[in-house]
Amino acid sequence: MNPRILLFLALSLVFTSAWAQDEEDLGGLPEAKWTDVIVTDVSYALFSGVDSIVNNPKTGQKDTIYVDKGMKIYSEKEFQAKTQDRIEAVQRFVKRMEEHASRRAPAVNWYEEWTKEGKHERSAARLYSYKYPSVDADGNTVYLSALMGVPYNSVGSDIAGVIGAYPGAVLGGMLGTALGPVGTLVGGAGGAALGKRLFGFVIPNWKAKPDNVVIGCHVTITSNFEAPTSYNRTSSIFGLANFTTDTGMMLYYTRYDLLRQPCSLVILPDYEGYGCTANRPHPYLYQELTARQVVDATRYGLALYNHYIETGDAAKLVDNWRSVCIGFSQGGSVSLATHKFIETNDLADELHFAGSVCGDGPYDPVNHLLYYMTDNGETYDGKKKTAHKAENVSMPIVMPLILKGMVDSNPYMRQHKITDYLTQNFLNTGVIDFIESKSKPQKEQFSTDDINKVFKKIKEEKVYNGKNIEDCDLLFPFYDGDNMHGSLRYMLTKGCIEDFRHMTKGESLKNDYMKDLVKALESNNLTVGWKPKHRIGFYHTTYDTVVPYVNLLSFIRNQDELSYYFQDSERRYSKKAGVNPTHIVPEENADVYIYDNNCKKDHVPAGQEFFLLGRLDNAPDKHLMNWVLTGKK
Repeated sequence: MNPRILLFLALSLVFTSAWAQDEEDLGGLPEAKWTDVIVTDVSYALFSGVDSIVNNPKTGQKDTIYVDKGMKIYSEKEFQAKTQDRIEAVQRFVKRMEEHASRRAPAVNWYEEWTKEGKHERSAARLYSYKYPSVDADGNTVYLSALMGVPYNSVGSDIAGVIGAYPGAVLGGMLGTALGPVGTLVGGAGGAALGKRLFGFVIPNWKAKPDNVVIGCHVTITSNFEAPTSYNRTSSIFGLANFTTDTGMMLYYTRYDLLRQPCSLVILPDYEGYGCTANRPHPYLYQELTARQVVDATRYGLALYNHYIETGDAAKLVDNWRSVCIGFSQGGSVSLATHKFIETNDLADELHFAGSVCGDGPYDPVNHLLYYMTDNGETYDGKKKTAHKAENVSMPIVMPLILKGMVDSNPYMRQHKITDYLTQNFLNTGVIDFIESKSKPQKEQFSTDDINKVFKKIKEEKVYNGKNIEDCDLLFPFYDGDNMHGSLRYMLTKGCIEDFRHMTKGESLKNDYMKDLVKALESNNLTVGWKPKHRIGFYHTTYDTVVPYVNLLSFIRNQDELSYYFQDSERRYSKKAGVNPTHIVPEENADVYIYDNNCKKDHVPAGQEFFLLGRLDNAPDKHLMNWVLTGKK
């Protein structure tokens, strides 16, 4: 039998719960009151794009799709100035409409022309940064931060700014477009009064009704400028050089288009250790704690939003609104952990919960690490191998993040030190400094991409911060074009690596600090200890060497009572891995959707494919979210 399965069976007898602490240890869930929320900033996201006519390969018909041109973030003052510029652009358009009307010329297409004048900036979101109360690993109250994106009807807002000055022309142009000369005459004759009276019916105001709530769980970050409340990217979303800005991708769910509802209220927690708590350690992969904090962000965010509804500053959510968790990488596991927390704490009704969308997440940490120890490039499709080698890790910062997160916060690990696990030579590369730099000024912080570049430089120069790094070519054996690979043999202490080798053989561990690490890791195993009641949409590529496919396989194997639908009807990849669930059903009847499109890309580009193509109707994130929202029949 596979030693990974032997180890899992042994551990499952000891750890029947996937949580490191009982729920009451984290404190109860008090009523979420908007008066406990502190709004720290208000800004705006302005989206631009154009319509493009394409041939649909499935139907053979011509379809009109919305092509994004980018998103920019503006302060409230900057947005007001931008709005005024856009209003003046629309006013120029209105004058042209008057000229057309007076000459009885063919009416212009008001929406198309407005879009041209507005430079295709026809959608926006109001962004609230806020602090909310939650709990830390000791059950103490701590204020954390989050970002809430509220849909904003910029079309209605702009035209509202014009219609008071030009109601006759606006109404005449619209009626002219619809009814020809008669409409133009009606608009010109009584447009001033009639335009004002009918405006609220013809054009909605800036308040857009969200149809759903998206609980966005961000990827692994190591710098505070990547956190949602610090998000301020101004480049086109298609120009991103890395996948550290999934916040921007999830903000696209707020986008309101006059002709393309629905849109969503989006809540994006920073996580403890980022945002307003950048000076605190981040409890990396402490799933229950992070899930509790994400749920608190959601409940207090909704309380704040409901307050804005009462004051007239926001529109009510639609009557049948639902909430969905979504995330990739660390965010994928946080999404699933939040799903579990909502169900096991009876919060599904309060949050109108529909389910979760999880991309390439570390759901089973023990098997995840065993993959690093044993895998030599297996992809389960038989076509080619990955760059991964046994006893290597394809993103070296992952191991320090996991180990530091456990030592800092997990109750099984607090008696141990990071030096029990990592060699001093590896620590001399600055790995812990990189992780802790998030509390420093931005120029002194390191994103995961920055850290990868530093490791490349260390391999070349064999020195860091004045300290010689020994065995550099062995510590960092090769660069695969995306990541610098690290050797666990040279990263981990002798006792640590030897116990990992014992684990791969199903043998007993020798060191207490390793026994406690396994307890801590298994306590965060999201594939056991519960039976999901709401839908889960999984996306995972077999070519992912950072968060390997074994995480998804563990879920399928350990949740065999659930019913599954595979996008790949032949189930080639799971079958080759020896995982074949008992209940295979049609898509509409499934509890779990496995979206395995055999993306031949590693972790970061696979994440870009998961989110970036989400602007198209057939993209993984959007497709899975729609499936979750549809509900089981």
